[in-house]
Amino acid sequence: MKFAELKKYLSSGNADPIYLIAGEDAYFRAAAVERLKKHFVTEPQLNVSVFDGENALSAFGEVSSALRAYPFLSEKRMVILREFYPKTDFFNRELKEYFSSPVAETVLVIENAGASDVLRKAENVVLIDCDKEDTEILAKWVVSECAKGGVSIARQTAEKVADYSLCDMTKISGETKKLIAFAKDGGVISDEDVDALVSKDTEYQIYELTECIGKRKYDKALRIVKDMLSKGEPPQRLIVSIYNYFRRLLHISLSRLSDSELSKLLGVKEYAVKKSREQAKAFKKKSLKKAVDFLADGDYAAKCGKADFDSVLTAALFEILL
Repeated sequence: MKFAELKKYLSSGNADPIYLIAGEDAYFRAAAVERLKKHFVTEPQLNVSVFDGENALSAFGEVSSALRAYPFLSEKRMVILREFYPKTDFFNRELKEYFSSPVAETVLVIENAGASDVLRKAENVVLIDCDKEDTEILAKWVVSECAKGGVSIARQTAEKVADYSLCDMTKISGETKKLIAFAKDGGVISDEDVDALVSKDTEYQIYELTECIGKRKYDKALRIVKDMLSKGEPPQRLIVSIYNYFRRLLHISLSRLSDSELSKLLGVKEYAVKKSREQAKAFKKKSLKKAVDFLADGDYAAKCGKADFDSVLTAALFEILL
């Protein structure tokens, strides 16, 4: 199930012995852990044990003891394993028996940023998907939070908050609180407020830069680069970011795979592939290849001391723009 479905799932009376919370969004993962804890455990100071995954692998006896301990002043206790990725042989030796017949009084929660096929396929595991949500869903959350804070924001404006934050809920939450504090009770958050107050993620600005280049809006493209540099973005990191983005566009333009297949191959969300495919159409394949090669050669020259990163960035921009 998706994180957004968890509250309803628990309210329906579902109670499972093992939960795997997995996904790249740290905000959703933390919120899922807290929701499970609040639902199942009273006196959490006495009935919650937390283990780092790497330490748990090397000293699993402590985890085993915690899993089989009785709760105190609570119907259940909770054992939380963070970043826990057991290999198949370890799982079969140490965990398979427990997963087949878990202790009724214990709720095991595994919180992982990455994937683990071993755990996903294990018996009695309920997966809570905490990958990033799409802009549309996140915009609804922003609108709802603003309403709770006594201010209003248009749906399209809320989408900008999500886009500028690259759909990262931790950043969206912080930026939304900032906007609510700015607008104050009864206020209205405008597009101009979002542009002025919400800091754009570097990758979003690279997307914006590429969009301007594709539409031949050269003046705006240069303003975006100038803005990133003025905010402390190092030229070297900017070169690498632009290189990686143009390389993605090149791969997508050359590939015959579907958006879904490419998202898995490139390690990005399907929505990002879709947006990149739209951008790639504005460039000839030869132009993308030329840009990728020029950026790679420039980065190499700077690292070898044959040029400085500022000069490489300037030359690369003019090469791509022209």
